[in-house]
Amino acid sequence: MKMVNKIYCPVCKQEVGFKIKKSLIKEYKGVQVNVEENIPYCSKCGTELFVPEIENDNLKRLYRRYGELTGLITPEDIAKIRKKYNLSQRELGQILGWGKMTINRYERGALPSVSHSDILKLISKSKDFLIEKAEEALREGRISEKTYQKIQKTDKPHITDLRRKVIETELNQTESVFNGFKRFDFEKLENLISYIADKVDNLYLSSLNKYLWYIDFLHFKRHLYSVTGLSYIKYAFGPVIKGFVFNEIAAYPSNKYYVEEYEMEDGAIQTKFKSKKNYHLTIFTTDELQTIDTVINALKDKTCKAISELSHNETGWQQTPYSELISYEYAEQLKLFN
Repeated sequence: MKMVNKIYCPVCKQEVGFKIKKSLIKEYKGVQVNVEENIPYCSKCGTELFVPEIENDNLKRLYRRYGELTGLITPEDIAKIRKKYNLSQRELGQILGWGKMTINRYERGALPSVSHSDILKLISKSKDFLIEKAEEALREGRISEKTYQKIQKTDKPHITDLRRKVIETELNQTESVFNGFKRFDFEKLENLISYIADKVDNLYLSSLNKYLWYIDFLHFKRHLYSVTGLSYIKYAFGPVIKGFVFNEIAAYPSNKYYVEEYEMEDGAIQTKFKSKKNYHLTIFTTDELQTIDTVINALKDKTCKAISELSHNETGWQQTPYSELISYEYAEQLKLFN
């Protein structure tokens, strides 16, 4: 703390030197605290003076002692919460629906209310409670998906980050006719898969590729850009995501969807997508949602085999060489949505 040597005295009407006397604060808000405080006074006339630095130091000692006696969370413990989840002061405040500077004030020593303290202590003990608050904040638009993911990533960060990196490395390409003139959007893909899985009872890995392909190509046909920024290749059972990344997408430990595996009579394994029902449609435009719902309604009652056969009738699949990228230029010729 930088201490001033002189301060203005309203009685002497000039800057003066000052001395310090000690006093004891016995009680604060009904609690016996017995905290020593420093009181500056004019060395000429003896008038008590207000020195901001000294008063702030007095308040910090008082608040800390009161907090210790009443069990309020400490500034250090609040900072530990933020560090653990890589959250800024503002982000933590937004998650909890508090004022922009509330966490800042608490970490600088201001006393939290009992209710605020109890909430922060719950967060320090329970990640599930923090996730619940973050999901609420995301639904209400107080935080971004990026902020929400900071909390989720603390579960298995190594495998989560590694798989996401594999997916993004393969799919993050410059805008072109092969990704619908849009950069790959991981957050949209996660939420889209969760939404489709919630609306479709039989969303298997093979049919998911076709749902995404039809959604992206139909939206390109209508608006000249794709929804997800995915690129697709021609494969035996219809269009699939470039680089067979759908396998990584199925294995990715998403907080939006999960997969269940079933062994068929012939020994083959079927991977079925299930929604965690916490998708956020606010990241999609109204036009995008209309396209998404159009495709879901067209395909949701069809089997995987029927959806595959529909994709085989599309010009884009028919005229693209095997294993080559399917150009979004073929979107104009989609037969299912003529």
